[in-house]
Amino acid sequence: MFSNIDIKVYKGNKVQGIYLDIMTEDVNFGMRHKSTIPQDYKFKDLYSLPKTKRTYGSQFNQMYNQRVKSLKSRVMKMAIFKWKNETINDAPVVYTNKILDVKDSTPCYIIGTVFMDMKYKPNILKEVSENMYAAPVIKDLSNLSKLDQIRTDSYSDPKTDQIMLEDESGRIVLDGELLDKIILATGAVVGLLGMEIESGVFTVVDIVYPEPSPQIPRLITNNKNKIAFISGINITPNDLELGKLEILKDYLLGELMTDPKSLALISSITRLVISGNSVRVNQNLIPNSGDSSNGSKNKHSMDKNKYRDLNKSNYNADAMRILDGFLYTLLSSMSITIMPGENDPSEIGLPQQEFHKSFFPQCKQYSSQSQQSSHFQLVTNPTWLEMDNVRMLGTSGENINDVFKYLIPNIESGEIEFEDSCCCKNEIIYQSRMKMYETSILWQNIVPTSPDTLWCYPFESEDPFTLTETPHVYFIGNQPSFETKMVELYNKNGDTIKTRIFSIPVFKETGEIVLLDTDTLDCSSIKICD
Repeated sequence: MFSNIDIKVYKGNKVQGIYLDIMTEDVNFGMRHKSTIPQDYKFKDLYSLPKTKRTYGSQFNQMYNQRVKSLKSRVMKMAIFKWKNETINDAPVVYTNKILDVKDSTPCYIIGTVFMDMKYKPNILKEVSENMYAAPVIKDLSNLSKLDQIRTDSYSDPKTDQIMLEDESGRIVLDGELLDKIILATGAVVGLLGMEIESGVFTVVDIVYPEPSPQIPRLITNNKNKIAFISGINITPNDLELGKLEILKDYLLGELMTDPKSLALISSITRLVISGNSVRVNQNLIPNSGDSSNGSKNKHSMDKNKYRDLNKSNYNADAMRILDGFLYTLLSSMSITIMPGENDPSEIGLPQQEFHKSFFPQCKQYSSQSQQSSHFQLVTNPTWLEMDNVRMLGTSGENINDVFKYLIPNIESGEIEFEDSCCCKNEIIYQSRMKMYETSILWQNIVPTSPDTLWCYPFESEDPFTLTETPHVYFIGNQPSFETKMVELYNKNGDTIKTRIFSIPVFKETGEIVLLDTDTLDCSSIKICD
């Protein structure tokens, strides 16, 4: 297949950005496989909001109530299964229905919702006051490491953080060595075993999560199909270095290899799934952001305030035109599913709705008016997908990135220092995020921190982020590195439920894509450029 990208840059007083003229011409590198995708499947529209009748006046407590209503009974099943014959100091463990009924020095287990009281969490009263009476603090992030840049927006101060469990009766403060070995975040519904040794403080010795939701049996097709996943392409309108995008296109079209084995691998890729952050608007172009030379400073001061009406837009016609041309070239050879992400022109809160089809004038011929065509799919974030009888749940990474802010100390709190027992946090911060990905499934809620620290739509009758079915595959986009694991969950009967979890690295930084085998659910990453 022959393709050519002609990049034109207009300079001077009429800066128009970058445009792509794309011509394609088929050449036979082997018949590309096709995946079986039903036109309609369960949860296809789970995260789609009404087009016209949306209600933003509802209280978020209704969403919390629905979450607890759905998960508390499932936590109870696992608690009874695990602790029915448990003793502490030779005293039998009992269930305490209300947190405020916990008795001093009596072994018991309680069920509730985690609440993290953290110094640097967004505080509406404080931030509204700062907006009215003082200019925002502007920090220069250019000299900070990537980790320290994340720390400027994180919530934790280890010296003052408090973890609590709450129910309709009240809250109780948690402590104990176990808390250093597990991951907790606001909004997670869990069961805790322990006792109140100090007044008002519950010492935790064990934890249970909600019983995993059922998983449908998977019929293996033996087609040896592969799905390619990518995230964080981050096309910018003034980016002259589009080499990675060109290499990616050539790789997926089979133009980089000539040996039969490599071409066979490429031809087995039936679909490309883009998991968010396809474009990235240059923040220097934000209106009213002051001196453009301070773009990064102004971006930080604006983004850090959760409650301010941000005067910015993630839409740029030139960046979207580049993306449209890139996708149009690939669509002549393979199917594409694209999700929005934090940087893309979509809703600020979750669930982000699918891209508007008007963003893709060249690609629109590949999608029907009814959106039933699966060749070019515009989907939500999060989203459920079904391909070759594999049920997949994926996000563009905002849910995990927000949980990470609960674990890493804010830069204002000083250097990162943990006790030796905090090996869990050290591992997540410096080595691997896999425990966060696993815990997200253990919680049976993929976005527990919404609506507390992650914006979301105020759902009334349900919390769609709570799982009622366990996916075969769970993928997370825009992560620091590729990681994968086949996670085993257990229900109250001891039966095993397996889920393939993998993270998709930021392509702009790593040059990596991820391949998933829909037969074996084996997963691997391929570095196609530096």
